Amino acid sequence: MGEDERREFTVTTARRVVESLAPEELPAFAATSEAFLRDPERLLAGRRRGDEALGSGIDTVVALLSPAALAVAAAVYDQLVDRAGDAVVRGGDRVLSRLRARFRRRSEVDSDDDSATEPVTAEPETAESLTAGALTDEQRERVREVAEARARALGLTEDRVRLLVGAIVDSLDRED
Repeated sequence: MGEDERREFTVTTARRVVESLAPEELPAFAATSEAFLRDPERLLAGRRRGDEALGSGIDTVVALLSPAALAVAAAVYDQLVDRAGDAVVRGGDRVLSRLRARFRRRSEVDSDDDSATEPVTAEPETAESLTAGALTDEQRERVREVAEARARALGLTEDRVRLLVGAIVDSLDRED
């Protein structure tokens, strides 16, 4: 999968997390996601500086959710693609097919939204993507581990880690 798919997965997954945990952040989400996609480290460095300046509290949680959700979603994508690559080497590509089908459907749904972001064009549908299903328990657990590690590396509190990881996993389980 290429950079377009990575962008689509990251933005779609993070947007669903923000919709769930901080819907008041949605008006700024398109700009935040574009800034993240241009230079993730710069956006995350600014988040850390902002965290120090603002202290802790609900305002900080809102300000930090989009960049953190984007960073965690990108890490999850990278892990899933790595696992899909391993599966291809072993002769199967079901994880890759699931990702394609899942985000093709989401792209179609999101294109009907009034959002400011334009959906990324998905790859043509293949026979293998038509049989795509939910993540296995093993894949879901690995996603959870990767998401927790990335969220902790961002310096989030355990409560925030738990909320963010739960929303990421829930987002991946959604069929729309």
